[in-house]
Amino acid sequence: MRRDVPNPEALNAEASGDAILTFAEVTHTALAEPLRVVADVLPYSWRGVEWSPVMFEFEAVTDTDRPPEARIVLPAIDRTIANALIALPDRARISVWVLTSADFDLDTEPRVAVGVPVPLMELLNFDLMDVNGTVQSASGRLMLRDYTTEPWPGKRATRSRTPGLFT
Repeated sequence: MRRDVPNPEALNAEASGDAILTFAEVTHTALAEPLRVVADVLPYSWRGVEWSPVMFEFEAVTDTDRPPEARIVLPAIDRTIANALIALPDRARISVWVLTSADFDLDTEPRVAVGVPVPLMELLNFDLMDVNGTVQSASGRLMLRDYTTEPWPGKRATRSRTPGLFT
């Protein structure tokens, strides 16, 4: 059954034919191309790109007085993705989308979107920080940049940066 707007009552029901799918995209200048994964056992094609199957865990964004924060845990079945994230010299950007299986043709491989899916949730341009890994998994925190903790001004006029001011 295809629908343009997800049915929250059906998703909250005790039994539902639709599975929740979480898509995550990690971008960084040190990566040749973004890392795109979907929490399923089969690949998906969405937004014109292919998403690799990785059964990762995603904890939703907190709702406290602190800045929004979430966690992502990637299993270390294939150390390629975990090693790539751990090796990054600074923060990567991550976006997460939550969709349902009703948005995809489940009879194809890779599974392709039917129409234009409407995500149930979008977390765009979070910073991926505190990435660490063990033999079993790699994990990290997703946070929005807290500009109140950043120094201001971000760049200072020093002798090496602006020698003309110091003549």
